[in-house]
Amino acid sequence: MENPSVRDQNEMLTHEGVTVVIPCFNRANSIGSALESVLSQTHSNWIALVVDDGSMDDTRQVVQSYCRKDSRIRLMKNQRGKGAQGARNTGIEAAITAWVAFLDSDDRYLAPSLEMRLKCAVDTGMDVVHSPCLTLNSSGKRLIPIEIPPLRGNIYRDLLIMPGPMFQGLLVRKGAMEQIGLLDESLVSYQEWDTSIRLAKHFPFAFVAEPTFSYVINSADAISQNKLRSAIGYEHILKKHFGEILDEMGATAIAHHYRILARLYWNAGQNQKAFRYLLAAVARSPLTFFYTNRYTSHAHWNSPGSA
Repeated sequence: MENPSVRDQNEMLTHEGVTVVIPCFNRANSIGSALESVLSQTHSNWIALVVDDGSMDDTRQVVQSYCRKDSRIRLMKNQRGKGAQGARNTGIEAAITAWVAFLDSDDRYLAPSLEMRLKCAVDTGMDVVHSPCLTLNSSGKRLIPIEIPPLRGNIYRDLLIMPGPMFQGLLVRKGAMEQIGLLDESLVSYQEWDTSIRLAKHFPFAFVAEPTFSYVINSADAISQNKLRSAIGYEHILKKHFGEILDEMGATAIAHHYRILARLYWNAGQNQKAFRYLLAAVARSPLTFFYTNRYTSHAHWNSPGSA
């Protein structure tokens, strides 16, 4: 990757530039559409860092052709496969701008995406902004939108109950990402949920009500299609934040998560594990089946952890 001059770095930092981090692995057929959506942004002060995680197809050649068209697009290569989280961390660490945003290599920004989120950040004085999305299938047909909870302000306790923002809708100050120690590379799914919990412990969130990106679903290699990995990822998040959830929200919240895990493992065909979590939910809170949360319906979405 070409190193920008100190003057260029200072200009990007001073003028509220945004680094769009795009993790990528074997996405020669889709990375072009993602980059075209960045090129279409109404906010022009951006750098797109495509972090290739060891692609074995023509991904790098496609990205290099875009690099030649626009110097704001830059290609980085991990020396070894680190997964989507590791690729995102590579991009965050290399960012020279005040702000960092994320885009998966098979998704697309809407044209005013960066402009709307940056304006919201400036208007509210917040260090973290998120937004909802439209959904597309792999052929480009628009589907029913995923309802992202419209969480604003101090949302830490909300996120201990349910997933919230998606990576593609997040705009975060780089300093905030550094304060939480970047991203957890051990997670196989629900990665943005963990990131949002850790950010919300320190920073209030702002919310842009209009969709800012299109989320492509039904792709053959999306982790969200792997039901077992989805269950394992949810379980990992619960174990990681178990103490916080219990201290802040109580045993009923733990039972709520156990009930969700029972359903996830049942859907993945792991019936014995599903039954164990169901029993654990009842043991924690006998009235767990009567416990509802206005965002319970959002608790099962999971955007891909793959690049």
